[in-house]
Amino acid sequence: MSKSPFPDFYIIGAAKAGTTSLVDMLRAHEQAWFPHEKEPHHFFLRDDSRAWTLRDGSREKPLASLLPYGSESAYLGLYRDAPEEALRGDASTQYLVNDTTAKSIHAQRPDAKIVVVLRHPTDRAYSAWVHARSRGEDALASFDEAIGECENGLRDTAFATNYLAEGDYARHLKPYQDLFGDNLLVILFEDLIQKPQAVYDRLTTFLGIEQRSLPDNSASHKNASIELANPVARAFRMTAKRLRRMAPGIFELPLFRKPYEALLAKMGRKPEKLSPEMRKRLDAYYTPHIAKLEASLGSDLPGWHR
Repeated sequence: MSKSPFPDFYIIGAAKAGTTSLVDMLRAHEQAWFPHEKEPHHFFLRDDSRAWTLRDGSREKPLASLLPYGSESAYLGLYRDAPEEALRGDASTQYLVNDTTAKSIHAQRPDAKIVVVLRHPTDRAYSAWVHARSRGEDALASFDEAIGECENGLRDTAFATNYLAEGDYARHLKPYQDLFGDNLLVILFEDLIQKPQAVYDRLTTFLGIEQRSLPDNSASHKNASIELANPVARAFRMTAKRLRRMAPGIFELPLFRKPYEALLAKMGRKPEKLSPEMRKRLDAYYTPHIAKLEASLGSDLPGWHR
């Protein structure tokens, strides 16, 4: 076990690609450990001086003011109670899309294991927009308009809402491939949902921990995006999100987390399907990016061509 105070492995994304399911699988394993905050995002701003922002309801705010674990002491404090025999994990899903983060992690943990889950970029982009809308992090009620802002460069430093660029996986993976080499594991969202045990076996082997059998419900997609059309429901989620920033440990306790998620599910509804026109448009946009990813990984992604 490393004597470094920094985590041993990092699940770097992609956002809305099943990372919560992966974390829940590992949290049930005594040889892997996560703090109560799944996504501290400490390394996102560690060596990045750009003016990143995040919408919080009706206002755009500096991202640094909304990340409670920006300081090294606050971040490392999350891992103070980790069992000595367990591997410590950080599952910050925006690490993938910031070109400074791989170098920042490598500077502290050149031996770190890096895990990434990739989902078809069109499906991921739409799910991310629905998720951001429900959390008050995107003011636009039209996905088409949000994509338009991405195309026009209006979201280059918008945290988690630059949907189009976040799907350029080959570009985002390159710094991690260059720095971490064989210590990078790529998982496909489709495999995680359809073959969770096989994915879990690959993951535990990669991390060097013992294999375990998963419960039957492990294939379910955790943290799936829901639509909150009711203003009261959105206000409830916004309030809960702000309270969670003040007391994140309490909100991660099963006593609070499960009732909160159940209530949110009742208040929300399954989002409308992405329009065929927009799906066709985004699929066409991502076709060359998928080809670059296939070349980068050295393997085909037949299920991604449609």
